[in-house]
Amino acid sequence: KLAALGELTAGVAHEINNPTAVMLGNLDIIIAEMGPALEPVEDEIDLVIEQIYRIKEITNNLLQYAKPDSYAGYMTETDVNNVVKDTLKLVRHLRSHSHYRIELQTEASLPVVINPQELQQVLVNLIGNAIQALPDSNGLIHIITKDQQDSVQIIIQDNGHGMDSDSANKVFNPFYTTKDQGEGTGLGLSISYSLIRRYGGDINVESSLGSGTSFTVTLLCNPVMIEGEKTIKKQL
Repeated sequence: KLAALGELTAGVAHEINNPTAVMLGNLDIIIAEMGPALEPVEDEIDLVIEQIYRIKEITNNLLQYAKPDSYAGYMTETDVNNVVKDTLKLVRHLRSHSHYRIELQTEASLPVVINPQELQQVLVNLIGNAIQALPDSNGLIHIITKDQQDSVQIIIQDNGHGMDSDSANKVFNPFYTTKDQGEGTGLGLSISYSLIRRYGGDINVESSLGSGTSFTVTLLCNPVMIEGEKTIKKQL
């Protein structure tokens, strides 16, 4: 049933991607033909384009969940600290109306062999989730990188609203989300866990209501590739 669901999900995602590509192409033509005449509805056009890209992002997440091996990228020796710093440039725009701090403590010195774009995708998801969970004032995210014996850990701690034990146990399950309806697909953490497990690493979470959340990503310096693993994570 899971295999059939994966095939169905991939098929549906491809079918949705085709018309969205046509829509974007036709919008480009309309914008080019109308020129300055579009100015009164420019904001509406931008909103339509933004929502189409949101659809494409959701379908790409579905494809990556349904067929993760098809999206495996190249591996290279990677400086985790640089990936973290580059990721922060991508997520700082989130909740720009709120005041919060991100403290970075880079102690890791060991390189890890991984696909850096996939690692960045995981970090964008984890840090983005942390930002969204922060209180409206005095929000703080603490990011730590440190060496272990044959691995590197990335710890992302926030002082947000946190989760109860039931939610923490389910948070890596596909399509499970603690966000309000319409704000998340419930695939981000499941895909992130699958990506890290592919290289033999792990992601763990500690959280309690009102006390924030801490995610720990463990990356093996020399990956042990894992394929075909059931990627529904159970917390202890």
